[in-house]
Amino acid sequence: MMRTVFFACLLQVALSLSAKTYLVAVGVSDYPGTNMDLRVSANDAKTLSRIFVKNGHSVARCIRDSAATEAHVFDVMREYFAKADEDDVIILFFSGHGFPGGLFLYDTHCFYEDIFEVMKQSKARNKVIFADACYSGKMRVEAKRDSTVSDNNVMFFLSSRSAEKSSETIYSNSLFTLYLERGLRGGADANRDRTITARELYDFVHQKVSENSMGLQHPVMWGKFDGGMPIIKW
Repeated sequence: MMRTVFFACLLQVALSLSAKTYLVAVGVSDYPGTNMDLRVSANDAKTLSRIFVKNGHSVARCIRDSAATEAHVFDVMREYFAKADEDDVIILFFSGHGFPGGLFLYDTHCFYEDIFEVMKQSKARNKVIFADACYSGKMRVEAKRDSTVSDNNVMFFLSSRSAEKSSETIYSNSLFTLYLERGLRGGADANRDRTITARELYDFVHQKVSENSMGLQHPVMWGKFDGGMPIIKW
């Protein structure tokens, strides 16, 4: 009996070590015309994807500017998220313009409900959406009105509260993505176990963004998820 339990534990450890993160990073700076253009959003997506590409436990795809059409983004999400097994993590990162209930891609807007439909088809137990967009926190208000949003097993990490703008910086990334990157690279690893969990990432990013925005921007995290969920392992 003891031997059976021992080998079961070894199997669980092996599965945990072999778990992967599948990231689709989308950033739109150059929208059609000029009145909606942003400065760093496309580079935000490049920055996030670069972290996961360098990580041996991750697979990442970066989609920027005119490539970030609705058809292409959803095709890539279906392809990459379908590769995930139950113990894996799937992540959609978006930087660009947003609206209550969704995101502005290059050619049109898309609703979170449509993203959920793709994510629900994945075997992955852990699902994450990072949204670096002004007023992204309004998504929480929409969730209260729409049970299809609040009932989905997805962790949201949004760059600002419902009435706040998400700041760009003098650097090549927005304020939220700047500290998201630093947290994922190890800054958020509070217990130094080489695994960045959802709670560790939130604590680090929320504190840094709040401090460096002089209290004008506060990232928010919500949804149905385990605070110990691993976001990235090193």
